[in-house]
Amino acid sequence: MKTKLSNITIVLTITSILLLTGCSRSRAPEDIASDSLPFPVSLGGQAAKDGTPFAKIENPVAADAELAVESKSDMIIVNVNMVTAKNEPVQGSTPAVILLEGKTKTNIDKTMDGKKLPAGNYIMSVVSEGKTANILFTIK
Repeated sequence: MKTKLSNITIVLTITSILLLTGCSRSRAPEDIASDSLPFPVSLGGQAAKDGTPFAKIENPVAADAELAVESKSDMIIVNVNMVTAKNEPVQGSTPAVILLEGKTKTNIDKTMDGKKLPAGNYIMSVVSEGKTANILFTIK
């Protein structure tokens, strides 16, 4: 029970951070590179391409693909959620959390719970410098 409570606490904390950094602050247009990709992010050597409403990694990536975030922040929080083909959350799936502390690169299999992400479609929310990048990608 303690592990489940801990995971729930982490998810609620990350969700709160995402809401606070992405929704509560009014920003001038010149402060935003774009709505879905306010800073460069790459996965598996592919740069995310800006899009509406989400940025996208064009080609499927490996389950251990390298994630790189161009940021000066000491803490980068990544929340990864499985989605359907319509980009809707998969019922019953648990979000994965990846923390980058003092670095800008890691692999997407370095989740806090230590579980690899299975093949499928995902959206990741990358929180850094008070901004959030929302990126769709597929694991092959």
